[in-house]
Amino acid sequence: MNPEGPAKQQLVCAEAQAGPSSWEEFTPDVSESRSASYRFRCPHSGSFHCTLTGLVFVVDQKAELQYNINQWNEDLVGSAGRSPAGPLFRIECPENAICKLHLPHCETKHGQRPGNLSVAQIADDGMSFIGPLEITDTHVVINVLHLSAFGLVSPFQQWFTSKSARGQVLLFIAPPNLKTKQQKLNVLLLPCNIPVDEVQRKQWNAKRYIKAPTDCELIQSQSYRVACPNACIIQPEKATFTLSFGPNYHPTFEIRLPMSMQRVTLTLKDQKNKEIWKNEVHLTDPAVSEDSQPRSQQNVSLEDESFSDLD
Repeated sequence: MNPEGPAKQQLVCAEAQAGPSSWEEFTPDVSESRSASYRFRCPHSGSFHCTLTGLVFVVDQKAELQYNINQWNEDLVGSAGRSPAGPLFRIECPENAICKLHLPHCETKHGQRPGNLSVAQIADDGMSFIGPLEITDTHVVINVLHLSAFGLVSPFQQWFTSKSARGQVLLFIAPPNLKTKQQKLNVLLLPCNIPVDEVQRKQWNAKRYIKAPTDCELIQSQSYRVACPNACIIQPEKATFTLSFGPNYHPTFEIRLPMSMQRVTLTLKDQKNKEIWKNEVHLTDPAVSEDSQPRSQQNVSLEDESFSDLD
């Protein structure tokens, strides 16, 4: 229990409503495994924003945070008429100091509807749902009474609608194939609240992450095409975007390029042939590295006012 008592806890949690101006950013220690485990020691009370996952922890005293992403039991969630709307985070804090939690969402402003989002809390004794205290442009905020696994969920029927989402276009490149004299660039279309670090760990041999602008708006169940004038082949020709939250993150498109190619222009178009994302990609940029740990690609530190190969 917190030795400073409930009065101190209420004060800290009330101050946290000030938003991102009061957040302290941190990059956690990350275990070296295929499924990441994160750890951070909060030096004092306050609000702490994880740059890798987008989570914001509000704590009322010094505390050690330990958290990781678990696989959803979609049958369990589906039995309650819900579907995942973000990663499932299992959180531990020996000091029991977390009083509020901000979970990043991928809703667009015009896509938000009352009752769209809630938080599933999954423990050994079952599952319950927590209504949000607040939904900002980037986060869902909840009170935390006890710790377990937390994840955003939405009504199951939304899977069958053309729902818009804040998305991200992630690029990973594989080592060149000396036999074919080609290199492979993988393009992934994902919701913006999936951590890039988690995606990179599951890319098998195409682990070299290309840092580039990623933001775009994507629509559930709509098809997309990617154009690249220099490509030897792009497959598939078109692909449907789905709001999927793991455990695997497969390429949406595979682009085969000449091995000598150093720079290409990629364009993403929707099913009406409208350009929704375009970027000049430098394949030999020094920032392209298998060892570098990518930061969260969504702009979660600028939370706005309330309303957030395989050869």
